[in-house]
Amino acid sequence: MKRIHRGLRSMAIMTSLVCHSTVHAESLSFAMTVVAASVERSEVTRTITATGNVVAWREIPVSSEAGGLAVIEVAVDEGDVVVKGQVLARLSHDLTAAAISKQKAAIGELEASLAIARSDAARAHSVSSGVMSAQAIEQRETLVKTTEAKLEAARAQLDEAEARQRQTVVIAPAAGTIASRSVAIGQVVQAGVEMFRLIQDDRIEVDARVVETDLLAAAAGQHVMVLGPGGRSEYGSVRLVSPVVDPKTRLGTVHVALPRGTNLKPGMFARVEISAERKLALTVPLKALVWREAKAHVFKIGRDSLVSLVEIGIGAKESDDVEVLRGLEAGDRIVTQGAGLLSDGDFVNVKTASVKGGALR
Repeated sequence: MKRIHRGLRSMAIMTSLVCHSTVHAESLSFAMTVVAASVERSEVTRTITATGNVVAWREIPVSSEAGGLAVIEVAVDEGDVVVKGQVLARLSHDLTAAAISKQKAAIGELEASLAIARSDAARAHSVSSGVMSAQAIEQRETLVKTTEAKLEAARAQLDEAEARQRQTVVIAPAAGTIASRSVAIGQVVQAGVEMFRLIQDDRIEVDARVVETDLLAAAAGQHVMVLGPGGRSEYGSVRLVSPVVDPKTRLGTVHVALPRGTNLKPGMFARVEISAERKLALTVPLKALVWREAKAHVFKIGRDSLVSLVEIGIGAKESDDVEVLRGLEAGDRIVTQGAGLLSDGDFVNVKTASVKGGALR
């Protein structure tokens, strides 16, 4: 009897296995074919995204030191590239030229008077004692000193007149690009009033406004992709990170230097993506993500080709992949194509690809 009982039990087990295999085979025959890949570690870059305005690295207002003179020539216009010392404009120099001529004449007259005074003083010292009084000799010596002082003052006034004439020529204080011009021929300008605005060294940058939580990750020298109003991308680098944060907005400024010849203009709006740091992390393709209630999930493939819906935490985006912060481990197999048509617990036929979307295997 025991032998018969063991035989019946073995037959039952075999029958169950056959039935299970039959059901599994039938399930697979109706299962959806998907592409799967193993989760791997790869290099990801933390990106800081921000917006800002295009500005000049340094703008120099250019004005004249001479006032009350009319403009007789404007040599440059907006957008012109200039070198240091280049003439930008000329002012009328008739008054200054007349002042110089007048002062030169006064100097000549004083030089003649000084020569006479020196000659008289020399003669007074050469005569015999008692012929001229000591007071008369002293007066002649005093006249020499007074005339010398007047001559020195006249020469200083000539230097001033010549300096004023030089001020009638407005020159570029540095190399750069003329950003604006606010004078015209015939206009009478006043001392210190801006005539031109110069972008020094033709350097343009973006003042990006970065939230304080990201500001600590930004550093000088980091690579930056800049998107202008037309959507065209350019590449720059972080020049300087502001040492302060606005207490009202909680934003700090990151100064992004743009390459020479950039198409962006001061005043434009721009979006920047700063490559802050690189690290090795688990990543999955973006196309593998399935969103449920605004949360990221993937279908993880288990034994017997059954899939389970797993919620994951995601981090930095890297090209077509995204960093996985939690929910998966290296080596886990996930569905990378066809996930949108699956439900939790489905059977699947699996084709394997690399996690980077390589060829099917």
